[in-house]
Amino acid sequence: MRIFVALEPSESFRAALGELQARLKAAGVEGRYLAPANLHMTLAFIGEWPEDAAGALITPGKPFSVTLSGLGIFAKAKVLWAGVAPSPELNTLAEQVRERLDVMGIPYDRQSFNPHITLVRKPVLPEEGILRGIRIPEADMTVRETCLYRSVREEEGMRYLVIGRSGEIKK
Repeated sequence: MRIFVALEPSESFRAALGELQARLKAAGVEGRYLAPANLHMTLAFIGEWPEDAAGALITPGKPFSVTLSGLGIFAKAKVLWAGVAPSPELNTLAEQVRERLDVMGIPYDRQSFNPHITLVRKPVLPEEGILRGIRIPEADMTVRETCLYRSVREEEGMRYLVIGRSGEIKK
């Protein structure tokens, strides 16, 4: 199964991301928009792994907040994304998840952690600089747990399903 460890947006954060996607569409940005239910922030991408990796899930020592902030494009990956304000707690959490994967012997994508939420795949911008004019909705969410997701290929594209939560792990 194809899996990854990520943060699941709160309802209000997901709504703000949906609003941001609507603003992008209204500005003429084309591409494959992710369904609101598929929005997430990856902490570690594992990929194909035959076993359960729920042991890699970390519960933050103390809940912390992340704030929606900015838009960007990964040109090589052809992805338009929403970012979050710098957060030492978020960086520490991603580092802890990756350390746990190392201890468990589970391979993962070792690219440096760049906190973002993919909004549009293969974006086509109507003009250069259009993203600077898009207002980012004010939104934040409290991070209390990490989630293990599974990618499922369906007729209409990929669907990301939460298959485990750090809050469910018995210590």
